[in-house]
Amino acid sequence: MNDTHPTPGELSGRTAVVTGAAQGIGREVAHLLAGSGAAHLVLLDRDTDRLEAVAQEVRGLGTQVTPLAVDLLDRDRVRTALRAVLRPLRTLDILVNNAGVADENAPDDESTWLRVLDVNLHGTFAVTATCLEFLVDNGRIVNVSSILGKAGKMRNTAYCASKHGLIGYTKGLALDLASRGITVNAVLPGWIDTPMLRREIAAQAAEIGADPARMLRQARKSVPLRRLVEAREAAELIAFLVSDRAAAITAQSLTVDGGYTRGM
Repeated sequence: MNDTHPTPGELSGRTAVVTGAAQGIGREVAHLLAGSGAAHLVLLDRDTDRLEAVAQEVRGLGTQVTPLAVDLLDRDRVRTALRAVLRPLRTLDILVNNAGVADENAPDDESTWLRVLDVNLHGTFAVTATCLEFLVDNGRIVNVSSILGKAGKMRNTAYCASKHGLIGYTKGLALDLASRGITVNAVLPGWIDTPMLRREIAAQAAEIGADPARMLRQARKSVPLRRLVEAREAAELIAFLVSDRAAAITAQSLTVDGGYTRGM
């Protein structure tokens, strides 16, 4: 048996906020939390149609869902929308900060630099700061960083800086909240087979005149397990970290990458 797999009823009655919930890891997290008994999920994403589709899927699992179609660039609206939903609920047990963008940038491309940091770092801060008004003692926060939170990559200074920043934010926030029993951890995905990854590879292929399918095959070969990690597998780790079984784990950065970083 996989001890990290959530069990039915494990999160019974709990309320969670998940950002970037319309697809990929966020969608899988929503399904896992609902499947383990969460009573109410507040799902955030800027993609209105996909978000509503996920909301309908999760409602089918018997969980109440409030979808919030918001862009983390509009932090005032994010704060207002979250408070309006969380006030009637009164308490919040779980926060999963998964939303992010991965736009490439040249070293002197200031507009992309500002946008990526605004979404990935400042947007995460705004969501978290708002949620802290409602987060219960012994609550859980998980921030989705990246293996590029520990390494560099060409044409990705903005993304790398934002994901490095999330790891530092996670460590500091974990110490700030430790006296309340709230744990804060980061999950660092590697090559995860998500729509974001496929868009990124397609853009890179178009820029150099390569075949996206071939580049995807090369990506798989670069992973020791010879496959991309599934979004569900990253979500399983997140589901474990928000459970009672992970009560002693905090201020940590946990990698799920099929061995790509060789334990870096």
